[in-house]
This record gives sequence, structure tokens and C-alpha cells, in this order.
Amino acid sequence: MTHQTFLESLLKDAGSLAMTFPPRMASRIKNTDANQVVTAADMAIGSQIKSRIQEKFPHDSVIDEESGAVRGTSPITWIIDPIDGTSNFAVGSPLFGVMVGVLEHGKPVAGGVALPALSETYIAEVNQGAYLNGNRLEIAPDGDLKHQLIAYGMDIHPTEISLDCQILAGVASLCRGVRMSNSIFDCMMVAKGAYGASMHRRNQIWDCVAAQVIIEEAGGIFSAMDGRALDYKDPLTKTTEVFSILASGPGFHAAMTATAREQLLK
Repeated sequence: MTHQTFLESLLKDAGSLAMTFPPRMASRIKNTDANQVVTAADMAIGSQIKSRIQEKFPHDSVIDEESGAVRGTSPITWIIDPIDGTSNFAVGSPLFGVMVGVLEHGKPVAGGVALPALSETYIAEVNQGAYLNGNRLEIAPDGDLKHQLIAYGMDIHPTEISLDCQILAGVASLCRGVRMSNSIFDCMMVAKGAYGASMHRRNQIWDCVAAQVIIEEAGGIFSAMDGRALDYKDPLTKTTEVFSILASGPGFHAAMTATAREQLLK
């Protein structure tokens, strides 16, 4: 089954809904992590996407970051992040996105990301390519890392700041400059070829699946920061698991993983 048309419709409608909310919104901190906030927009967008999926695919499982998981009977699981970069969104920054990924038997098969404030919609399906507003995305197979911008996302966990800073210093020594939106915007800049790589040490399943399909279908590599493959087997059991991610052009992946491993293994 082709998911692209349905994903595009979901994301465009969700993006339109996001843009109806005021540029600055009240938010509350989640009990589970002081770095995570939620707004009324997150809840409304998640509800809209989840309802449409369940109406069209009633037997599929659904994981929504805000409302939790619903187990279905099919091998398909939809993964929803209503707003990735909610802290950005809540203060009026345009660097946020809506993400929907699709797993089949625990393998990423389709994904889409909307960057509503930038009028950009990214769609990909396995073996069908990745597209930005209908135009094919192709990441260059090689290049000079020292001429690349690299994104590094970092949450503020007091016990882990030192490690993030050490990895960041190693990355900075390899490239032209470091950027940090701490949102899906960074990964999509890799898909566009604007950035050479994007890294983040603390993600959850809804931060990963859609981005992985888009990056890989655009010709890039998506892995854990140490180079290992991400494991989404039995996805409804993985909603509290922490994943590190590295999205990169293929020519930069080895250098980026080596730098990360050097710090992670200390």
C-alpha cells in the first residue's frame, strides 16, 4: 500500500492547524522530563492525526507522543509527533515540525514531516524516494566535511552536559560550523543537503521513524550516534526508550560515528 498521498494530506492539514494557533502559547512542563513541554496545539494536532488514521486504518496500531499508544491487530504502527520542537513553537520560533512515521513489522516503511512555518512538506516511502514539496531529494554521496554545517541538538540534563559538550567539541573540529535548532528542522536540512549531518543523543521513537525514512530515501544514512542500527521491534514497548541519532550524508557517516564513539567510550 502506498502511504504517500495519505501522509501528505495528514501533514498539510496538521500544518494548517498548527498555524492557526497564536505565535506565543502557554505551555506546561511534562512530569517525565523538564526539557519537554506541551501546548494545546500538541494535543489538538495529535488528536486530529490519530483520528484520521484510525478512521482509515482501524486495525493499525498508533503511537502518539501526547496521548499514548493504541494497539491494533495489523503489523502496521503509525508514530505521531504532533509538534517536534514544542519549546520553539511555544515562543514563536518557526523551527518546529509535525512528524508521522510508519512501521511495518517494526521496520520503517514511510514517513513525512511538515515544517508549517516554512511551507515545506517532506514525504518518503521505502523504494519510492524522498520528496520536498513534490521535488525529489538527493543527498550528495560525498564531499569535504570541513566545508559542512553540522547540527547538534542538546537537551539540558545537568548530569550529561559535560558529555554532550565533549562530543560537540569533537564535531566542531571537523566542520565549518555547528547549528542547533533542537528540532526536526535539523534533520530535514540534512535531507535537503544544506547540512552535512545532524546529531542528538536523547530522542524517542516518535523523533526517529519519519526522519529515518526521509534521510535514507534521499540517499543518506540514519543510525545511532555510534553507527549501530536503531531497533524498533515491538514498537509499543519502546515508548520510553531513549535513542541517539545521527543523520548524515554517506560520505560523512564514518567520521561522525568515530568522533561520537571516541567520547562515548571514555
